[in-house]
Amino acid sequence: MAERKADNKNVAIKTICKSNLLKNDKKLLTMYNEVTILRQIDHPNVIKLYDVYENELYIHLVTEYLEGGELLQRLQNKGTYSEKDAAIVIRSVLKALEYCHKKNIVHRDLKPENLILM
Repeated sequence: MAERKADNKNVAIKTICKSNLLKNDKKLLTMYNEVTILRQIDHPNVIKLYDVYENELYIHLVTEYLEGGELLQRLQNKGTYSEKDAAIVIRSVLKALEYCHKKNIVHRDLKPENLILM
């Protein structure tokens, strides 16, 4: 987590070591595709990408900061969800997927650790 100077807003910074990506062209291409897609998306149920900073060693993705953590972590801590709570989470996921599919974007790695809660 960091604080954006322009407006004192909390943001998340994901730092990716280029040396890890350069070993595998597919991983590098996947990462750049993810950035391209996130720049196109504006939906309340999809994390917002604010900026990308890149130097010789790292790529830094500055995104919206979500305090809820991963769904996987929440499931491990909570154990189970009530039907009502599960429906709320799934409804949000389905709205995001519907939005992406209308833009011909397919999320090919949908799993609890890739779902961040607000």
